[in-house]
Amino acid sequence: MKYRTGFTVLELVILIAIIGILASLAVAAYQTHTVRTQVSDGLEFAATVKAPIVDAYTNGGVAPANRAATGLSPQATDARGSYVSAVDIVNGRIDVTFGGPLAHQDIVGARISITPYETSDRDIVWRCGNAPEPPGRPLAGGAPHLPPTLDVRYLPANCR
Repeated sequence: MKYRTGFTVLELVILIAIIGILASLAVAAYQTHTVRTQVSDGLEFAATVKAPIVDAYTNGGVAPANRAATGLSPQATDARGSYVSAVDIVNGRIDVTFGGPLAHQDIVGARISITPYETSDRDIVWRCGNAPEPPGRPLAGGAPHLPPTLDVRYLPANCR
């Protein structure tokens, strides 16, 4: 009796279909991870203006009105990077607009806000994106927190 070895055409077609489905799932997961990394990098880029905001608040007792009040250049577009097109300050709140030269198309023009709050110990804590309001109160003269215009799946864990 002779045994046949190898795959039938039907088995090969099923195998190729399964590989195609798995590959499409992997590409989608990788793309989401890539965009989330770009958002995280943009938030780290914007973190450089936290110290001038805290200094201005500590020295003046009121949230700085804009970038110039913190000692930065007045134009929000002066602070831009690979994934960020502008970093603005509105009454202490940091507004990050995405859209640098390497930004993914899903986040171009989207915004996320980082809002400072003062705790009872007079420490400054920051609220990002959809994160719950931290204990304490907004800075004196501070702008209200704005929800992000980014898709929630792209927000880092601390901003959800």
